[in-house]
This record gives sequence, C-alpha cells and structure tokens, in this order.
Amino acid sequence: MTLKQLEAFYLAATSPNFMIAAERLHISVSTLSKRITDLEHSLRSILFDRSSLRARLTSEGEQLLPHVEQLLKQANVVAGMGRQAEILRGRCHFGVGELSALTWLPTFIARLQAAHPDLQLDPVVEAGSSLGNLARRVAEGDLDFAVIANRPADNRIKAEYLGSAGFAWVCSPALHRQGEGRLPALLPDCALISLPPSSGTALIIEQSLQSIDATVARRLHCNSWAVIAQLLIQGLGLGVLPESWADQLVQAGLLVRLRGTPPLAALDYFLISRERDLRPLVGACLDIACEVVNFKPTDIGFLHTGTRA
Repeated sequence: MTLKQLEAFYLAATSPNFMIAAERLHISVSTLSKRITDLEHSLRSILFDRSSLRARLTSEGEQLLPHVEQLLKQANVVAGMGRQAEILRGRCHFGVGELSALTWLPTFIARLQAAHPDLQLDPVVEAGSSLGNLARRVAEGDLDFAVIANRPADNRIKAEYLGSAGFAWVCSPALHRQGEGRLPALLPDCALISLPPSSGTALIIEQSLQSIDATVARRLHCNSWAVIAQLLIQGLGLGVLPESWADQLVQAGLLVRLRGTPPLAALDYFLISRERDLRPLVGACLDIACEVVNFKPTDIGFLHTGTRA
C-alpha cells in the first residue's frame, strides 16, 4: 500500500461523495477510484460497497478508517519536519458572513494568496438568516471551512475560536432628540430594525430588551448589515450595529448612541471545518485567520454616501 492510496481511501470515506474527495486531492474521480481499488487488492478486502448510486464503507472499511486516520496524522507531522510550510494548490471554497466580508476578509484573502499563489480562492458570503447554511455546507463537504458566529451543535464539525464582535444601540440624531436619547422612551413609537430572528444577534437583542422589560411596538427585519445602517441613518427606526461601525458613524454625526440601554453581549466567531478533515489547507487558513480577524472596518464611507443626518 502507499500513502496516496490511504489518502484516497480516507478522503473518499469522509467526503460526501467520490467527486468531492477527488477535487480535494486535485485528481480525477477515475484516479481516485484506481487508488482505492489498488488499496483493496493490497489488503485483499473490499472497502466500499459500490452496489448503490453512492458508495458506502463496508464493515472492513469501517474498521480500517480510524487506523488510516492515525497514520495520516503521523504522516502530516513527519512531512512538516525539517522543511518550510507546504505551498497549497487547488481550490479553496469557503464561506463567511457579511460582517466578516466587510471587515477582515480582504486582508485574509491577500495574506492567503501571498503565501499560496497557486491556491484558487472561491469565497461565499451569506447574510442574515442564510448564515445557518454555512455550517450545513461545511458538514456536508460543500465548503472547506467557514467563519460563523456561535459554535454549531453538530458533531460532524470542529470549531476554533477566532474572536468576538461587540454591538451598540444607535439611532439617528432626529430620533435621539425625540425620545431624549433613551431606548425605553423610543420603543413604543419607533420600529426596531434588526437582522431576522434566526440571526446571531437576535438573541442578544432580546436579552437586552428583557433586562429592562421593554416592549417592542414594531419590527423591521433586514438580512444585510449595510442596509440596516442606511435605514438607521435615514431615521426609520432604532437598532444595533457592530460597535466599530457605530463608533465611526457616531463620529461622522450620522448616528447617536442611545441611553438607558443595558450592555449587549458580544458574539463569538469560530472557524469551522469537518471534524475529520486532516488536510494542511484548513490549518493554514486557521493560522492566517487567527492573525487577521478584526471586526473594525477600514472604511465605511459607502454606508453614508449621499445621506444626511
């Protein structure tokens, strides 16, 4: 048997199908199948049941899988000794939310491409209620990794902490004067503008409101942080923004922080990948992400171009 045969078996066993496994190894499906067949001949065992549309591990394959996993982990350790980090090639398909895309993502891509110029990057940006799709797509093998708020409760996924984002209650200067800048005074007459109820910030907003026993008269949901910022600037309601965005828009005189508000909990962000993904790609991306993740925008001028407070 060879290391390439073991890698082919492991990726085929832990990926949704042979096509995705072959893509991750940067080989054709026929080459992947041949390596697995050669391994089966070497071991004199059938490792996959190919009688149905989707190949499944046989009992012999199930027994072999944890042993191959340990062998590949040791092989990665040996491969990294006495030489520089591997130059990654192939395709990297990953996902982030809108807040990440508008803050640290460009820096991440620049750093990753500088270190691995032959790596093809295909980022996917999801917003609001669609963020749950990222964890599902990682678990199913459609994405190599994703960065999301909150740790997913899925035993197929491993999560590495990257950082936190804080939030602040804000409104337009006109609304601020109307309610003397106090959240409880404004809520009965103003719309609460926020991401959809399924978003990561929905829970922290509700917790904040419950702590002051506040009642919301009207709600306006939008799945884009950028659009929410515009709606708040136009005075169409009150709401929360990422703290770094709020600071810049307050300094520009376009928004004002509300008074009488309890602190909003921060959101923790994680890089998630499949639990049994041993490829160097994931570790390399995690290392760079840990260095660059920062939810402070470099420029949010696009949020208030052409608007007036």
